Amino acid sequence: MRTPEGARLRSGDDPRGARVEWVAIALSTPPRDAADAGDAADAADAADAAECDSGPLPVLSLHAEALAGLTCLRPLWTSADPVPYLVFEDAHRALALFAAAGLPLPSRYGCTTVAGTLLAEGADRRRDHRPLDRSVREALEFELPDGLLTPHSSERRTASEAQALLALLRVSTPVLRQRRLASVYQFECALLPAVIDMERAGVGVDAAKLERVASAWVRERGELDPEDTQRSARLDKLISTYRWWARDYVDPDRRIRCRLHPLAADSGRFSCTSPNLQQVPAEHTAPGMRACFVPAPGSRLIIADYAQIELRVAAHMAPCEALKAVFRAGRDPHRATAANLAGKPEHAIDKRERKLAKAINFGFLFGMGARRFRQYALSAYDLDLDERQAAEAREAFFRTYPGIAAWHQRTRGLSRRSKHEAITVTTAMGRRRTFLAGEFSFNSALNIPVQGTAAEGFKLAMRDLHLALPKVGGRGVLVVHDEYVAEVPEAEAEAGRALVEGCMIAAMQRVIDSVPVVVEAEIADHWS
Repeated sequence: MRTPEGARLRSGDDPRGARVEWVAIALSTPPRDAADAGDAADAADAADAAECDSGPLPVLSLHAEALAGLTCLRPLWTSADPVPYLVFEDAHRALALFAAAGLPLPSRYGCTTVAGTLLAEGADRRRDHRPLDRSVREALEFELPDGLLTPHSSERRTASEAQALLALLRVSTPVLRQRRLASVYQFECALLPAVIDMERAGVGVDAAKLERVASAWVRERGELDPEDTQRSARLDKLISTYRWWARDYVDPDRRIRCRLHPLAADSGRFSCTSPNLQQVPAEHTAPGMRACFVPAPGSRLIIADYAQIELRVAAHMAPCEALKAVFRAGRDPHRATAANLAGKPEHAIDKRERKLAKAINFGFLFGMGARRFRQYALSAYDLDLDERQAAEAREAFFRTYPGIAAWHQRTRGLSRRSKHEAITVTTAMGRRRTFLAGEFSFNSALNIPVQGTAAEGFKLAMRDLHLALPKVGGRGVLVVHDEYVAEVPEAEAEAGRALVEGCMIAAMQRVIDSVPVVVEAEIADHWS
């Protein structure tokens, strides 16, 4: 028999510096003959057995003054036998508070925010930030007590929220199973300790160097010819975004700590805030800035990135045998496209032809039209094409990879149906994106299954590396889309590089097994 607890911690959205006001714990004991499942995929065994709709549950409500920090909560998941299943409204925030208090994280827990976000399937644009009041109103058809006006009403409100969490998960679990999202739900919950530890680790920064780089932008902006509007606009953007990072975000231990959001994007890719380290510009845009991000003394960075991962995932999911054959043979897909366009062997392709083919492959993969492609080729690759050249490029892409062309055609068929019915696309793990009738996006319907599957493989790698890196004294410090950055002791640098590369390849192969996966990993003294 186990006892799930619905715990509601009152704090801000960001656990850094958060103050716990009340902790309320709702207790629910399942019947003695209830089956005991061993993981979060069967959250229903905790929630289904909770008689949340048959009357009030017993609730323990504690004000912050009665807490010895949060340490008095530790026995809830470290001493109980069997280990209880804990239910949180926002497990990411709650577990981050536990970690900050030096508490071991519970091994079994669920999260109504994760469940609600997955069940929204992208049709509810802000489900990951939905207030609890709205979820309770829509799913349970009752209202939580108003406001937090007095100590008494605060306690009543927090206790009601704790009870509601068990009821919400009980309602959500059968739907997660019905839509085959239970394993994705379990996976996203299990990923949180890796996310929290990465947030707590942060990445090292040479603050003095970062200040010098930013100051140089200010000087250049002041000396710039007024007619150089393009450079002026770039400098204005750099200055407005990054000028005070060294002052505002570098902690006393010389590290920057961001907030990672595993479910903010429909595809399941990470987003990042406070600050947004995923948007730190590359060297050609902001020379010297990335070089300010450095390992701790005595350590090295391992910087690893999946090679052409979206093309590899698309080859698997489309499926496209021609593109698979390119990867299986170890050939370059950009040279293959260029050879078809130019009508000559792959080994004879020059740098400009390959650059054009790279724009073609990434531009047309997700449904870009010829007109939009001309703009993309110019802005991203400095290639000025006329309408005829853009049309020929598009024809060459689909001629080279007919399986991709067939995939696009099938997706256009969904577009026609979408005028009268909702359309759902899925990733390899079953994550869903639903377009309501009349709201279908051809480009998103191509993009989300591919980017989402790549994100799932990446998250699998992140979870595996969270467990593996400590064996060589290392830790993950940053994720940027398909790039993973780890910090390892200098003496373990080569072992760390091999470990990161191996884990990333093995994890991605679990979601795409029909094409080889390649990871490019390097040992570095700074981020590049």
